[in-house]
Amino acid sequence: MSTTATAPRPFFQITGLRLRLWPILLAAILMQAMLVPARDAARWVFKGHPGWFGHQIWAFVVLAELFQIIVGLTAAFVLRRLLPQADTHLRWPPRRSYAGLALLIGIGLGAAMLVADYWPELLHHAAPKNPYELTPLGIPGWLFAEGLAGPNEELVFRGVLVGMLAVLVPGRVQLGRIDLPVAGVIVGLLFAAAHYESFLVDPFYQAFAQQLYAFVWGLIYVWLMERSKSLLAPAIAHGVGDMVEVGAIMALTAIWG
Repeated sequence: MSTTATAPRPFFQITGLRLRLWPILLAAILMQAMLVPARDAARWVFKGHPGWFGHQIWAFVVLAELFQIIVGLTAAFVLRRLLPQADTHLRWPPRRSYAGLALLIGIGLGAAMLVADYWPELLHHAAPKNPYELTPLGIPGWLFAEGLAGPNEELVFRGVLVGMLAVLVPGRVQLGRIDLPVAGVIVGLLFAAAHYESFLVDPFYQAFAQQLYAFVWGLIYVWLMERSKSLLAPAIAHGVGDMVEVGAIMALTAIWG
């Protein structure tokens, strides 16, 4: 009688990788092409007709996000035509939605961002830097704008970019029990890079923290997308996380300001 020992599964490994540089460069270009022109168009409309928006900055943010959603949907449509194998996950979850888990994750992410961004103020019970209007119109307006960031950015980053790179740069990354596409890791890095402007306006510790958690959060969003087979769960987690942090900033400003 003989027995065959099963080799232990490595803690970290990369399998099936076909690394090519040009699709990554293409993804970086597409990221800018989907985000920057839409934001610039919203800025042009807002500056030309500020009265249309009641001079509310959050209205400009919402307008930019809506333009980016339109561009993202167009890019997803073109991608499916040019690369039919690409899965943009633009569907209702076919089985389990993971919406409840995404909600809890979003709350945790929002709390973590608040601590990472404002720990000196929290330690000294000082009001965080607050660019948000604490008015009857500004509070719900900013919360809506932050929530809309979820479907907006998940469509662009996880839907279009991960969908494209999963075909053009195939491969999987395993770390312990976590198994993600290499495309998700690459786009996580691009997602962090998209926040580079924070180094120009924020303290270094805050800008560095934003780069770090933007990358990690991107991996979490990919995991939710793959588990649910849909963009719904990552969009919920992303939007709720942003809403929680901004809502907490507003509350702390009211209390400590």
